[in-house]
Amino acid sequence: MRRFPCRRTATAAFLLAATACSEGGQSGVALPEVPTFEGTIELEIGDVDGDDPYLFSYIMDVVADELGRIIVADRNSAEIRVFGPEGDFAFHFGGPGEGPGEFGDLCCLGFAPGGELWVRQSARYSVFLLGSDGAEPQRVLRTPHPGQIGLMAPFTFDMGGNLVSVGPVSGNGGASLDARFRVLPDGAVDTAVMADAERQSVSQATVPFNRAGMSALVYLHQPFGPQWIHAHANGGTWADAVTSDYAINLHHPDGTVALIEGPALEGPPLSESDRDWAQTRMESELDRAGIGRHPFQIPDRKPPLADMFFDSGGRLWVVRTLAAGESVRSADVWDGTTLVAHYRWPSRIRNSPTPWATESALYGVTADTLGVQRTARVRFERR
Repeated sequence: MRRFPCRRTATAAFLLAATACSEGGQSGVALPEVPTFEGTIELEIGDVDGDDPYLFSYIMDVVADELGRIIVADRNSAEIRVFGPEGDFAFHFGGPGEGPGEFGDLCCLGFAPGGELWVRQSARYSVFLLGSDGAEPQRVLRTPHPGQIGLMAPFTFDMGGNLVSVGPVSGNGGASLDARFRVLPDGAVDTAVMADAERQSVSQATVPFNRAGMSALVYLHQPFGPQWIHAHANGGTWADAVTSDYAINLHHPDGTVALIEGPALEGPPLSESDRDWAQTRMESELDRAGIGRHPFQIPDRKPPLADMFFDSGGRLWVVRTLAAGESVRSADVWDGTTLVAHYRWPSRIRNSPTPWATESALYGVTADTLGVQRTARVRFERR
């Protein structure tokens, strides 16, 4: 087995505003005292056996409407199931197919400003109006990302109600970059790359691959290295950051950018199982690329930030990285550039690709030791 060296790595975030640092490179920012909200799992929907609506194959996404109904996208059945606020099954719709009320595949769910449910698939978006006992298809919109199969990426709507779909574009050298595709009423698409290649590809390198007349790029990654992350809200606001630094660019609809800056944080150390996984992944990448030396090393610690997302009220949740064995996940919640709350909830909640949260609840997925998935709702109360 090849052994990869371990060392600390530091990656600079390329910010649009300068960060304030004290002597020694530590941020001088201290977060203000704000309320803390503790979350507990109050509802789980799903079972090992029983009625079909409660048997999930693989849950792709979960959202909730203004009535508190819970809407779940199930991949293998290619259908969407709607449950009442207390978990009682209401109705389902979809199923595999190419018709206006059917799905080729499923990714993500979201609501337009008018309350319509949008369903993202590889080839198209399907739009539905949810009633009390069924869903009425409204229209179908071709995806602005033709040829992309199995794309897992968020979508939102701008201030005018136009679809903003996140997806890849080809950059220099053939490497892909993430961009925001705004679909205008006349069908034209306004495309904006969200960050330069250096920022988007942090902890990532490419090498050319040539075998049996086939040419391609092979992507190599630093396991547990810093990652470029982004989040999107209805209305046109979005944010991006590099997970090694608590410094977040908040992009406003008018094109201006504000900086959310938190304290200097040290991520949790890697466990032995983390190191074993990292070495296995790097060996696999070397074999796939046909090269003898990996461009990255295994870091001593994980980045301090894990993820971020906007809730239904437009607040940004900045989720911190869990240490091995920790049972509670935590997030700092920002309204614009003002910290307004800390939230904590059980770590066994798995976020869907586009997490759905409100001021008092968060929706996600749990799985037991048998791999049986359930839709879950966390309820928050001020501590």
